[in-house]
Amino acid sequence: LSLTPSQEHSAAAKTGGCFPGRALATLEDGAQTPLWALRPGQRVLAMDGAGRPTYSDFLAFLDKEPRALTTFHVIETQEPRRRLVLTPTHLLFVAENASAPTAHFRPVFASLVLPGHFVLVVAGGGSLQPAEVVRVRHRRDVGAYAPLTRHGTLVVDGVVASCFALVKEQQLAQLAFWPLRLYHSLLGWPEVQGDGVHWYSGLLYRLGRLILPPDSFHPLEISQAES
Repeated sequence: LSLTPSQEHSAAAKTGGCFPGRALATLEDGAQTPLWALRPGQRVLAMDGAGRPTYSDFLAFLDKEPRALTTFHVIETQEPRRRLVLTPTHLLFVAENASAPTAHFRPVFASLVLPGHFVLVVAGGGSLQPAEVVRVRHRRDVGAYAPLTRHGTLVVDGVVASCFALVKEQQLAQLAFWPLRLYHSLLGWPEVQGDGVHWYSGLLYRLGRLILPPDSFHPLEISQAES
Protein backbone atom coordinates (compact mmCIF):
# COMPACT_ATOMS: atom_id res chain seq x y z
CA LEU A 1 0.00 0.00 0.00
CA SER A 2 1.45 3.34 -1.05
CA LEU A 3 0.36 6.67 0.41
CA THR A 4 0.73 10.17 -0.93
CA PRO A 5 2.59 12.57 1.41
CA SER A 6 -0.71 14.12 2.51
CA GLN A 7 -2.32 10.75 3.20
CA GLU A 8 0.81 9.54 4.92
CA HIS A 9 0.89 12.48 7.30
CA SER A 10 -2.83 12.30 7.93
CA ALA A 11 -2.61 8.66 8.96
CA ALA A 12 -0.06 9.51 11.65
CA ALA A 13 -1.28 12.96 12.72
CA LYS A 14 -4.85 12.02 13.59
CA THR A 15 -3.77 9.44 16.15
CA GLY A 16 -1.54 9.14 19.19
CA GLY A 17 1.50 9.12 16.91
CA CYS A 18 3.07 6.00 15.52
CA PHE A 19 6.01 3.64 15.76
CA PRO A 20 7.01 0.89 13.33
CA GLY A 21 5.34 -2.41 14.12
CA ARG A 22 8.67 -4.14 14.66
CA ALA A 23 9.76 -1.67 17.38
CA LEU A 24 10.06 -3.43 20.75
CA ALA A 25 8.21 -2.98 24.04
CA THR A 26 9.29 -4.66 27.29
CA LEU A 27 6.82 -6.89 29.11
CA GLU A 28 6.60 -7.30 32.87
CA ASP A 29 8.46 -10.61 32.76
CA GLY A 30 11.39 -8.92 31.01
CA ALA A 31 10.64 -10.33 27.56
CA GLN A 32 10.54 -7.99 24.58
CA THR A 33 7.73 -8.04 22.05
CA PRO A 34 7.15 -6.17 18.78
CA LEU A 35 4.43 -3.57 19.05
CA TRP A 36 2.27 -5.28 16.43
CA ALA A 37 1.97 -8.29 18.75
CA LEU A 38 0.72 -6.41 21.84
CA ARG A 39 -2.56 -7.59 23.30
CA PRO A 40 -4.89 -5.79 25.77
CA GLY A 41 -4.10 -6.72 29.36
CA GLN A 42 -0.35 -7.12 28.84
CA ARG A 43 1.74 -4.89 31.07
CA VAL A 44 4.59 -3.02 29.42
CA LEU A 45 7.43 -0.87 30.71
CA ALA A 46 6.46 2.80 30.90
CA MET A 47 7.02 5.91 33.05
CA ASP A 48 4.72 7.22 35.78
CA GLY A 49 3.83 10.83 36.46
CA ALA A 50 6.77 11.25 38.84
CA GLY A 51 9.30 10.17 36.22
CA ARG A 52 9.82 6.67 37.61
CA PRO A 53 9.80 3.41 35.63
CA THR A 54 6.62 1.40 36.02
CA TYR A 55 4.67 -1.31 34.25
CA SER A 56 1.46 -0.08 32.67
CA ASP A 57 -1.50 -1.90 31.11
CA PHE A 58 -1.56 -1.84 27.32
CA LEU A 59 -5.11 -0.84 26.44
CA ALA A 60 -5.49 -0.49 22.68
CA PHE A 61 -3.98 0.93 19.51
CA LEU A 62 -5.00 4.52 18.78
CA ASP A 63 -4.08 3.63 15.23
CA LYS A 64 -3.09 0.39 13.59
CA GLU A 65 -1.90 0.53 9.99
CA PRO A 66 0.02 -2.67 9.12
CA ARG A 67 0.52 -1.74 5.44
CA ALA A 68 0.95 2.05 5.67
CA LEU A 69 4.15 3.45 4.18
CA THR A 70 5.25 6.05 6.73
CA THR A 71 8.10 8.54 7.11
CA PHE A 72 9.63 8.28 10.57
CA HIS A 73 12.15 10.29 12.55
CA VAL A 74 15.12 8.22 13.76
CA ILE A 75 16.62 9.59 16.98
CA GLU A 76 19.94 8.07 18.05
CA THR A 77 21.72 8.46 21.40
CA GLN A 78 25.01 7.40 22.92
CA GLU A 79 26.09 6.45 26.45
CA PRO A 80 23.97 4.38 26.41
CA ARG A 81 23.39 3.81 22.71
CA ARG A 82 19.71 3.71 21.73
CA ARG A 83 17.73 4.26 18.54
CA LEU A 84 14.09 5.30 18.56
CA VAL A 85 11.96 5.43 15.42
CA LEU A 86 8.70 7.43 15.57
CA THR A 87 6.56 9.85 13.58
CA PRO A 88 7.54 13.56 13.70
CA THR A 89 4.29 14.60 15.44
CA HIS A 90 4.91 12.19 18.32
CA LEU A 91 5.74 13.53 21.80
CA LEU A 92 9.08 12.61 23.35
CA PHE A 93 10.38 13.59 26.80
CA VAL A 94 13.36 15.93 26.39
CA ALA A 95 15.71 18.14 28.42
CA GLU A 96 18.50 20.46 27.34
CA ASN A 97 21.03 19.18 29.86
CA ALA A 98 21.84 15.89 31.52
CA SER A 99 21.43 17.24 35.06
CA ALA A 100 17.67 17.87 34.76
CA PRO A 101 15.63 15.68 37.14
CA THR A 102 13.77 12.89 35.39
CA ALA A 103 10.41 14.39 36.33
CA HIS A 104 11.40 17.69 34.66
CA PHE A 105 11.89 16.25 31.17
CA ARG A 106 9.21 17.96 29.09
CA PRO A 107 7.18 16.54 26.18
CA VAL A 108 8.40 17.85 22.82
CA PHE A 109 7.39 16.94 19.27
CA ALA A 110 9.91 14.49 17.81
CA SER A 111 10.46 16.82 14.84
CA LEU A 112 11.91 19.43 17.25
CA VAL A 113 14.44 17.09 18.90
CA LEU A 114 18.00 17.99 17.91
CA PRO A 115 21.51 16.67 18.55
CA GLY A 116 22.58 17.93 21.95
CA HIS A 117 19.18 17.36 23.53
CA PHE A 118 18.76 14.63 26.14
CA VAL A 119 16.07 11.94 26.19
CA LEU A 120 15.25 9.35 28.84
CA VAL A 121 16.45 5.80 28.31
CA VAL A 122 16.35 2.59 30.31
CA ALA A 123 19.71 1.78 31.87
CA GLY A 124 21.01 -1.19 33.84
CA GLY A 125 18.65 -2.42 36.53
CA GLY A 126 15.66 -0.84 34.83
CA SER A 127 16.38 2.71 36.00
CA LEU A 128 15.84 5.73 33.77
CA GLN A 129 18.70 8.03 32.86
CA PRO A 130 19.37 10.82 30.36
CA ALA A 131 21.17 10.04 27.10
CA GLU A 132 22.41 12.64 24.65
CA VAL A 133 20.95 12.73 21.16
CA VAL A 134 23.82 12.51 18.68
CA ARG A 135 22.00 12.04 15.39
CA VAL A 136 18.56 12.65 13.89
CA ARG A 137 17.58 11.34 10.46
CA HIS A 138 14.56 10.12 8.50
CA ARG A 139 13.52 6.66 7.40
CA ARG A 140 10.55 5.24 5.55
CA ASP A 141 9.08 2.00 6.79
CA VAL A 142 5.94 -0.09 6.35
CA GLY A 143 3.57 -0.39 9.28
CA ALA A 144 2.53 2.23 11.85
CA TYR A 145 1.23 1.46 15.35
CA ALA A 146 0.11 3.86 18.09
CA PRO A 147 -0.12 2.01 21.43
CA LEU A 148 -2.10 3.46 24.35
CA THR A 149 -1.17 2.52 27.92
CA ARG A 150 -2.91 3.40 31.17
CA HIS A 151 -0.08 5.81 32.11
CA GLY A 152 0.05 7.45 28.67
CA THR A 153 3.74 6.58 28.26
CA LEU A 154 5.69 3.66 26.84
CA VAL A 155 9.30 2.52 26.62
CA VAL A 156 10.04 1.68 22.97
CA ASP A 157 13.42 0.23 22.00
CA GLY A 158 14.76 1.38 25.36
CA VAL A 159 13.62 5.03 25.10
CA VAL A 160 10.75 6.64 27.04
CA ALA A 161 8.09 8.12 24.77
CA SER A 162 4.59 9.46 25.14
CA CYS A 163 1.60 7.57 23.76
CA PHE A 164 0.34 10.85 22.32
CA ALA A 165 1.05 13.18 19.45
CA LEU A 166 -0.27 16.14 17.48
CA VAL A 167 -1.20 18.21 20.59
CA LYS A 168 1.77 19.34 22.66
CA GLU A 169 0.19 18.93 26.12
CA GLN A 170 0.85 15.48 27.58
CA GLN A 171 -1.40 16.01 30.59
CA LEU A 172 -4.26 17.29 28.45
CA ALA A 173 -4.00 14.26 26.17
CA GLN A 174 -3.91 11.89 29.15
CA LEU A 175 -7.00 13.56 30.63
CA ALA A 176 -8.82 13.46 27.29
CA PHE A 177 -8.52 9.67 27.15
CA TRP A 178 -9.82 9.19 30.70
CA PRO A 179 -13.40 8.43 29.54
CA LEU A 180 -12.11 5.72 27.23
CA ARG A 181 -10.10 4.13 30.04
CA LEU A 182 -13.12 4.24 32.35
CA TYR A 183 -15.44 2.80 29.71
CA HIS A 184 -13.25 -0.18 29.05
CA SER A 185 -12.33 -0.73 32.70
CA LEU A 186 -16.04 -1.42 33.20
CA LEU A 187 -16.72 -3.38 30.01
CA GLY A 188 -13.33 -4.86 29.16
CA TRP A 189 -11.18 -4.45 26.06
CA PRO A 190 -11.80 -6.36 22.81
CA GLU A 191 -9.36 -9.17 22.13
CA VAL A 192 -9.09 -8.27 18.45
CA GLN A 193 -8.89 -4.72 17.15
CA GLY A 194 -9.46 -3.83 13.52
CA ASP A 195 -7.03 -1.81 11.45
CA GLY A 196 -7.27 1.97 11.19
CA VAL A 197 -7.79 4.87 13.56
CA HIS A 198 -9.56 4.06 16.85
CA TRP A 199 -13.01 5.69 16.85
CA TYR A 200 -12.33 7.59 20.09
CA SER A 201 -9.04 8.95 18.82
CA GLY A 202 -10.74 10.18 15.66
CA LEU A 203 -13.48 11.83 17.72
CA LEU A 204 -10.97 13.66 19.92
CA TYR A 205 -9.09 14.87 16.86
CA ARG A 206 -12.23 16.43 15.40
CA LEU A 207 -13.22 18.02 18.72
CA GLY A 208 -9.70 19.34 19.26
CA ARG A 209 -9.70 21.07 15.90
CA LEU A 210 -12.89 22.87 16.96
CA ILE A 211 -11.99 23.99 20.49
CA LEU A 212 -8.19 24.22 20.80
CA PRO A 213 -6.13 27.18 19.53
CA PRO A 214 -4.03 26.47 16.41
CA ASP A 215 -0.73 26.78 18.29
CA SER A 216 -1.70 23.73 20.37
CA PHE A 217 -1.07 21.53 17.33
CA HIS A 218 2.05 20.35 15.56
CA PRO A 219 3.01 22.89 12.84
CA LEU A 220 2.71 20.29 10.09
CA GLU A 221 -0.88 19.64 11.08
CA ILE A 222 -1.71 23.35 11.07
CA SER A 223 -0.34 23.79 7.55
CA GLN A 224 -2.25 20.71 6.37
CA ALA A 225 -5.51 21.94 7.89
CA GLU A 226 -5.08 25.32 6.21
CA SER A 227 -4.14 23.92 2.79
